Amino acid sequence: MLRQAVKDPTIPITFVSQFREYGIQVVDGGTSYIVIQYCPWCRKKLPVSLRDRWLAEIRGLGFEPGDKRIPKKYSDHRWYAKS
Repeated sequence: MLRQAVKDPTIPITFVSQFREYGIQVVDGGTSYIVIQYCPWCRKKLPVSLRDRWLAEIRGLGFEPGDKRIPKKYSDHRWYAKS
């Protein structure tokens, strides 16, 4: 149900593959969301966010968030997916 909710534009649930985060959108016209740790339907624990690891990796490469030179693979799941 969670995956279906992410695809449904009428439900304010989002998935950010870049950080492997699920969240509830803040419905204020922006892109903010509140990270959730458990599925709202089945209460199963969701995967741990990789945001801190992402930041450490890009900073280790000499970049800061927002830098246009960050390699494209860091814009989605490719940077943490097994090759």
